[in-house]
Amino acid sequence: MKVPFANPILLFFILLATSNVYSQSFERSFERYVEDNRDQAVRGANISIPFQLLREQDDLSRVLPVIDNTLSDSLLSIRKLGFQSLDELQGVFDEELEKQQILGIQFKGLEDPSSEIQSITLDNMNKLSPTLFTIPQKGRLTNLLNGEVVNKELLLELVGKLNEPSAVTLIRPYTNPDNSPIVKWKAYLALARLGDEQAISTLLSKVSTLEVNTDVVYDILPGLVYTHQKELYDFMVAELYKDDRNCLPADPDQTRPINCAYRILEYLAPHIVDFPLAISDSGDLEVRNYRQALQTAREWFTANPQYQLTTNE
Repeated sequence: MKVPFANPILLFFILLATSNVYSQSFERSFERYVEDNRDQAVRGANISIPFQLLREQDDLSRVLPVIDNTLSDSLLSIRKLGFQSLDELQGVFDEELEKQQILGIQFKGLEDPSSEIQSITLDNMNKLSPTLFTIPQKGRLTNLLNGEVVNKELLLELVGKLNEPSAVTLIRPYTNPDNSPIVKWKAYLALARLGDEQAISTLLSKVSTLEVNTDVVYDILPGLVYTHQKELYDFMVAELYKDDRNCLPADPDQTRPINCAYRILEYLAPHIVDFPLAISDSGDLEVRNYRQALQTAREWFTANPQYQLTTNE
C-alpha cells in the first residue's frame, strides 16, 4: 500500500518537539542532579561528576548553557562540578570547533574568586592540545604572568606549550633565586620548551649530575619529556644503555630493584618518529618482553643517532 507523504509542516513541528524533549531531558537531569546534591555542597563536600549523563550527550549547543549556569553558583562545590564537567566534555566531543567552544567557557574559571577553581582550570587546560587556543587566548594566558598568579607552576607549564616567543621575557624572571625551587624548575622547563638555549643548557647541566633513580624517573624526567628538545632527549637516550638497577618496580609485590631504563623507554617511545616498538592509542608501550624491547631500542638508537621527535604536542 502506498504511504502518503507526511505534511512537511507537521513533520517540522514533530522534529522541533522531539528536539525540545531531548534538550529538556538533559537540562532537567543535570539541574535535578545539582539540586539533589545541594545540601552536600552546602556542607562543603565535593560532588561526584555525572559521567554517564555527560557521556551520553551529542549536541553541545544543548549542553553548554546548562553547565554554564552552574559556574556562577554561590556554592564552591557546585561551581567545581560545573568546571569539572566541562573538562569531561572535552573528552566527549571530538570536533575542534566543539572543543574550542568548551574551552571558551573554561576560561571563566580563571576569573573565579576561588583559587582552587583557578588551579583546576589551569590543570584542565594543560591537558588540551595547544592548537585549540586562539591568539587572544594565548595572549591572555601569557599576560597572566605579569599579575598575581595563583598557581605559577601550572601557568608556566601551560604558557610554555603555547609557542609564544613573547612569553620568554615574561617567564625568565621566574628563574630568579627569590622564587621557590619548583617555580624556578618549571620556568626553566617552559623556557626550554620555547627553545631558549640558555634554559636547555641549564637543565642539561643540572640533570647530568644526578644519579637516575626512582625519584628522578618520576619527578624529573617527565619535565624533560615536556620540553620536547632533542638535547634533553639525548640525555635520556644515553640512560637507556645503563644496566644499573636503581628503580623500584611498579608491582608492589616485587621488592627487587629494576633497571630504570625500562621506565625511561616508556617515556621516550611515544615521542620518537618511526620508533620500532608498538605504541597503544593511550601512548603506552605494547610489549610483553621488556628486556627484549630495551635491546631493540638500544640497537635502533645506535643506528639512528639523528632520530627525530614527533610534532610538538
